[in-house]
Amino acid sequence: MKIIKYFRYILEASIALNMLIICKVLGINKSAELLGFLASFVGPNLGISRRAYINLDLAISELSTEKKTEIVKNMWKNLGMTSAEFFNLSKLSKEANERIEIEGIEIAKKYVQEGAIFISAHKANWEVIPIAIKKSGGSVAAIYRNSNNFFVNNWMINQRKKITKNQIAKGPGGARKMLRFLEKRGNIAMLVDQKLSSGVKVNFFGVSAMTSDAPATFSLKYGFPVIPMSVERKEGSSFKVRFYPKIEIETSQNRQKDILIFTLKINEFLERIIKEKPHEWFWLHNRWDKRFQ
Repeated sequence: MKIIKYFRYILEASIALNMLIICKVLGINKSAELLGFLASFVGPNLGISRRAYINLDLAISELSTEKKTEIVKNMWKNLGMTSAEFFNLSKLSKEANERIEIEGIEIAKKYVQEGAIFISAHKANWEVIPIAIKKSGGSVAAIYRNSNNFFVNNWMINQRKKITKNQIAKGPGGARKMLRFLEKRGNIAMLVDQKLSSGVKVNFFGVSAMTSDAPATFSLKYGFPVIPMSVERKEGSSFKVRFYPKIEIETSQNRQKDILIFTLKINEFLERIIKEKPHEWFWLHNRWDKRFQ
């Protein structure tokens, strides 16, 4: 089994290398158009798309079958475009002034010099989030999950360094590194829409889901503000990034209860931005417990 996995990793790395070459040659716009088309054509026919339909039935059950089919197809298109843009991160960063419109930047500027936690979701192209935070005048560390494929993992880390040199891996020691970075008046960018093995259970689209309690804990214990963000795709590889007012709750003497309330407010924010453009969210993730599906 280890040999099979090893060769699979080599195959994945070879595909990634070839895609990198193609996307570099074509440039951002043409490669995003090509991969978006291919993904929208192939993706809906893959078995993994069943997960997207299950999640849509669970989260937004009132949608018609036709609408769900449209969302899944356009989700794949967005993922294809996002992949092409990831291969061209350096160029995307250099062309940020032309490609990224920022709304509410005054909110970010209010906090970035003291250290803040910026939270968002795997929506549109989430990789542009650190670029927007840096444009507000602050340093930023991106929180990421290591890829299982060790051939690809180092390349992905180096690729992200083109938009931010500071990266913190999820896992043991990650929270300590986050705190140290915040204490040095740095800022953290976190995507908090995926299932974790730890955290707290709060509702997400009305269904209980394990959710990261790190933003709530850091804010309530150490006083770091939590600033919600959203990314939406405009036309082609252009985006609108929005900063929203910081998350606030009325605190009590019960810290654990406050963490639950705070985390629920984060999930409610994520629900709102996902519903605005549901085809831009990553519906393929196994977000909820199997017993709800």
